Amino acid sequence: MRKSLILLALALCALPMTGAKRKVHTIGDSTMSEYKPAATPKRGWGMYLQAFFDADSVTVNNRGKSGASTRTFYETENLWQSVKKQMHAGDWLIIQFAHNDEKCKGEDVYVQNARLRAEGKDTLTDMRGTEPNTTYKEYLRKYIHEAREMGVTPVLMGSICRAYFKDGKINDEGRHVLAENKNYIRCMHEVAEEMNVPFLDMTERSRELYEQAGQDYCMTHYFNCGDKTHTSATGGMAIAMLAYELINQAPELAELHPWLVFPSKETYAAYAQVIEEKGKKAAFTAKGETFTLEIGDWRLVNIEKQKNGFVPVGGLWPAGEIDEVANRYVEYSISAEKKGLVVETISLPICAKGGEGMNMHINYGFGDTFRDVTTIYENTALKKNKKELIILDQPILVPAGETLHIRVLPWYDSNGKPQTKKYLQLGQLKVKGKRLH
Repeated sequence: MRKSLILLALALCALPMTGAKRKVHTIGDSTMSEYKPAATPKRGWGMYLQAFFDADSVTVNNRGKSGASTRTFYETENLWQSVKKQMHAGDWLIIQFAHNDEKCKGEDVYVQNARLRAEGKDTLTDMRGTEPNTTYKEYLRKYIHEAREMGVTPVLMGSICRAYFKDGKINDEGRHVLAENKNYIRCMHEVAEEMNVPFLDMTERSRELYEQAGQDYCMTHYFNCGDKTHTSATGGMAIAMLAYELINQAPELAELHPWLVFPSKETYAAYAQVIEEKGKKAAFTAKGETFTLEIGDWRLVNIEKQKNGFVPVGGLWPAGEIDEVANRYVEYSISAEKKGLVVETISLPICAKGGEGMNMHINYGFGDTFRDVTTIYENTALKKNKKELIILDQPILVPAGETLHIRVLPWYDSNGKPQTKKYLQLGQLKVKGKRLH
């Protein structure tokens, strides 16, 4: 009897309160994540999903993270654990990973590093790669199990395709198939069947969308961001619409159906405009003492400084990188100490030396856990040997006692082969702002 009462109490706790707002949490990579319009033309599809839900009944908490794989999203302190703090019984969790899990061409990075050590070679510092049949599945199971423990309903969604066309069709790699036995989306589907989890095949639906539109239209409208992985505003909106259709057509997601809406053209345009305006620079009217800081000290994580500039530890840029690597960066820190401050302008001289494939993000975050991460600058394919002064007119409030960390995260588009003798040169970072009274 006592056991039955305990189980009944747990079941009641798992039910959402009557009239309470549902939350749909989304976790994944850069194809889903938030972007600031002032920093980049890229838009993650998760930015637009809220438009397809009644905002009075459902809140979409888009927590996609640029550069994340199933492993790094789970193991990075301020990602999965942060999402779990925001989840409650009755919520839903959409899980979409594959792009960055493929970093080692379908092999787990720990297995690859063991082989490299045995061969006397430098090991990789990018720890994102998982093997689809083993570690990729294991991490998907972790998300599912931990969500269910909290009374949250998990949903697996296949990753959107890359716009890798061949003869008018999306090729295997574009569909996350690296070999017959290295098919990430098939492995995700197998986990869904094994654990009785809804599976939404966004990979297939995005393939259909791209092929029907054609390569030229895709690259002009859906992917006008300088690559074939990240969607533009138009592409992000189109994928969010496919997510609405997949949810609406899934019988096992019937609980969500009453809260789905299909916005009118005018409503959708207005929603998209809010996103564009929201991402522009914030305005601060704080009064205080003007200051200029020239920051010459930095912290290096999996980066080393050589004569010609910064490179990954060991000097080798790995093959297959398409996005930032969360554990490879140069970091600058600014502490507000006893008084708060407002950073008004950040300037940094940069130069890519040795090749045309250098890319970089500049992110900021707060505290030791680097929380509230925001991308404030992105540059893909920096011009070789061309010096540039980045000036970021990006007001940032740093409260008293807080520390602002500014991270420069480089990666190299190696065209399928590891690269050496490619360097990112950084000058002295200069910060202008006001110390608050």
